[in-house]
Amino acid sequence: MAERGFRNHDMKSSARFAIAALAVLLFFLGSGFKSRKAASVDWAKLTDAQASIDQEATPGKSSPFKLGSLSELSGDGRVPDVHIPPPPRILDGEYVSSHRVLHVPPSQSAEYESGPSIPLVDRRPSGSVVVDDPEQPRSFSSHLYVDTSAYLNTIDKNREMSSRDQGTFYEQNLRHELLSTNHNGDTINVITDVTHSNDKREYKDYVTVNQFTAESRTDRSLLSVGHSSPDFSDLTITSRIAGLYGVQKFSNTEARAFTGYHAIDKTNLQDPRFVNGIRVEHHKDDAVTIGLNAVSSEDLHDTPSSDPNLPTLKNHVMSADIEMRPTDNIYMNGEYAGSVTDFDKHANLGDQTGSAYRFKAGYQRECMHVEGGAEEAESTFLTPLGDGPRDELSYFGNALYELNRYISARGSIRSSRDNLAGYKRDTIHRDEPELDVTLKPSEYYKDLRLDLFYQPLHEYAEDTTFLNHYKTLIWTELHQKAGAMRYFAALSSMEDRDNVAKANDKNIGKMDLKLTWEYDAMRSLYGLYSLEQLSYLGMGGQDRTWIYGLGGKSQFHEDLSLTLDYTHEIDQQRDSSLDSNHDRVNLAFTKEYNNSARFILDFEGANNSFALTGRSFRDLTARLRFLRAF
Repeated sequence: MAERGFRNHDMKSSARFAIAALAVLLFFLGSGFKSRKAASVDWAKLTDAQASIDQEATPGKSSPFKLGSLSELSGDGRVPDVHIPPPPRILDGEYVSSHRVLHVPPSQSAEYESGPSIPLVDRRPSGSVVVDDPEQPRSFSSHLYVDTSAYLNTIDKNREMSSRDQGTFYEQNLRHELLSTNHNGDTINVITDVTHSNDKREYKDYVTVNQFTAESRTDRSLLSVGHSSPDFSDLTITSRIAGLYGVQKFSNTEARAFTGYHAIDKTNLQDPRFVNGIRVEHHKDDAVTIGLNAVSSEDLHDTPSSDPNLPTLKNHVMSADIEMRPTDNIYMNGEYAGSVTDFDKHANLGDQTGSAYRFKAGYQRECMHVEGGAEEAESTFLTPLGDGPRDELSYFGNALYELNRYISARGSIRSSRDNLAGYKRDTIHRDEPELDVTLKPSEYYKDLRLDLFYQPLHEYAEDTTFLNHYKTLIWTELHQKAGAMRYFAALSSMEDRDNVAKANDKNIGKMDLKLTWEYDAMRSLYGLYSLEQLSYLGMGGQDRTWIYGLGGKSQFHEDLSLTLDYTHEIDQQRDSSLDSNHDRVNLAFTKEYNNSARFILDFEGANNSFALTGRSFRDLTARLRFLRAF
């Protein structure tokens, strides 16, 4: 019994000890006890982790844990009391346990302040563009090309025979190109090209505006101010104008209009021709396109500088054109036009009306192209701005065929007649056939090419005693390159026969030879020889012209090059008193500073000797030229 009582007492003691130990453990766990080993916590990892949490919660703000004073222990070795902020806001749809409610301080959850010009809700339609939005991408390119030269002309002996004026002159050409492109492809382009010179022989005015164009283009519209070339039709306008030109595209319709002057320099503006026009084009697809055109022209001689003796023209042209492409290989187009013209408003002659038409159809494939057509214009039809015949009926055809890589041929024919209204003395017929064959006979010599050209022309009147003229031209060329040598040879012969006046019969033969040695890409030397002979069969005698030439180019340094050309010409006329000799030389030094700047010092001279006394002269031009691209 005593042993059983001892065992019960031990079990009770053990149970009391286990319960006491468990209570102490739970007490320490529940009271947030931290052992001494906590002093060795890796605060760097804790700091980095908390910084990443802060950055996710509040973008752009740094974590206070990055301050050095908070990442160190206190002086007595105890861990400082660091306040860890709550975790970041949990997005909608994320799981949150039911026993914990997250709280994010307002300073961390507040949105960024928005400017008063930006709406809180963007109600702009998708794809819209704000013009003044600085975030819209736009690219700019600006190029300025400067070509400035100063030159001195000296003339000896007969100055009237020279094509130059003696003296010191300058010439400056400025061309500026400005292009602005938006992210959607819209562009604004401004081109200005001006030449300023005091050489009256070369330019009539001190300042010549070669081109000024300001153009705004989108995928559905075009607006051009200045020089432009309206795209209408052949019988209405193919000329360049100075004024306004606009294009607007709709779903299946396109409208074009222009107004301005048919004048591209100051001289024409003294007697300007006011022009305007409109075109409406409709197309369902690329198969059929229909257009209506109306163009007007009127001379304005109302300025004090106008010439009162010039006729004052007033003209209206209207046309309808159609273009059809039923398949990828077949195409057809045609146009019918009518004009109303007052040839001189001051003469009070009244209006004259006329009509014209053109038609063309063709078939094309990779190795073949065939087309033919007809065009006719009455004698009273006039299109001042277009490209059309007048008082003519013609039929034409063209064919191009590439048999293989070695042989290709092109042939054409045009047959026409005039005097459609019977006003002239006789009707003139013109037949103009031609044939051109190109041969590349060698696979080894890939640069070997032989061209053959044949053109027999016949111009005659219905009354052959009035006009009956034949011209037959045969011409051939040979090109070859072997190693560093390049060869060129050309032969031509023309027979001119006038069956009405036999004294006009003549033959013209010409031969050209040129040999070039291309040492490398920057060094070459060439020599040439040319002979032309004109034989007067009816009257007898010959004219001969010989030309000998030598020249080349060389680069002495990576930025310094030299170009030299010299020719000697001998002219022997049927009348020996008209014989002459001509020596011409051109020497140029070029200094390259970079890819966009260079200096050129050029000397160009000629010595011209004539058999007649007092006609000989010499001239020399020394020019310093600077070219720069900005």
